[in-house]
Amino acid sequence: MTNKEYYELLKVGLTEGESKVYLALSELGSSTVGPVVKKAKVAYSNVYDILNRLIEKGLVSFVIKSKTKYFQATTPKNLLEYLEKKEKDVSFQKNELK
Repeated sequence: MTNKEYYELLKVGLTEGESKVYLALSELGSSTVGPVVKKAKVAYSNVYDILNRLIEKGLVSFVIKSKTKYFQATTPKNLLEYLEKKEKDVSFQKNELK
């Protein structure tokens, strides 16, 4: 994880935890929660909330293998889609305020 990538994700609107977890998963590939917690240096108690938020944003997916969830970061292309969705939401909110 480089500082540049981390700060770029913060600029996009991800939280500190979301940025750390997304970058950790990008490096790890498909992974269970344990290695993500170690790599991202986030609290184990917070990691599932963070992962769920990233899943809602379309930035993380998961599969279940042998009753175990494996999480994986989606392609960086999905970050662009996330930004485009945010832009549409902001435009809609502007129009509503007018």
